[in-house]
Amino acid sequence: MKRIAAILTALCLMAACLPAWAAQSRSQVGTDVSAFSSTDIEGNPIDGSVFSEYSASVVCYFAMWSPDCLDQLALLQSIREENADYGVFGLLLVDATSTVQSALEYMNGEGYTFTVFVCDETWQSIVDESVFIPQSFIVSSSGIVVEAWQAAFQSSDILRERLAFWAGTVLADGDVDLDGEVTIQDALIVLRCALGLLEPSQEYLLHGDADGSGALDIGDALRILRMALGLV
Repeated sequence: MKRIAAILTALCLMAACLPAWAAQSRSQVGTDVSAFSSTDIEGNPIDGSVFSEYSASVVCYFAMWSPDCLDQLALLQSIREENADYGVFGLLLVDATSTVQSALEYMNGEGYTFTVFVCDETWQSIVDESVFIPQSFIVSSSGIVVEAWQAAFQSSDILRERLAFWAGTVLADGDVDLDGEVTIQDALIVLRCALGLLEPSQEYLLHGDADGSGALDIGDALRILRMALGLV
């Protein structure tokens, strides 16, 4: 029980600190990128019509010289493997040390399978609005930037959650114990399931799978904790 209490305390601290490292930029939101036209790092053409193939997409602007950016690529790959309904794209900053060739070699070496493309005028004008890198953008199926984050995400939970939101996926309500309200007790139940201390029932999955991944994990417990604390 002490271990669970310690982890729950850590989750509270993470929830309280979340806005500090994952600030959203509103100036880029609403930009229409459906007409962009560029090439991917393998030389293939790509344009804004690609977003219509998915219920929602994430585009991450990154540079090869940034460790934070490279960490984001691993998160993107996890989303790519989990749900084919979401578009996952990398947007490469090209300079003397962040080249198309180095990005291609890195992607192949890591076994990453999502598409990486380079900026055209449309995307360049968007990323130039911020000096931060990485930047992550949620793009609707109609090619509109609906969210823009200046963030180095520590896990894929928030991106997955926002993709599910814009895709219209119904997420769990968090009331795991079915008492009519979302409380810390609900987060604790999910946390115990995530740690293998409690067998998740169908009811727990139905109400506790906050990110729609099909399983109960610490990310779900964090989401429900934030709900209980009124942070979402």
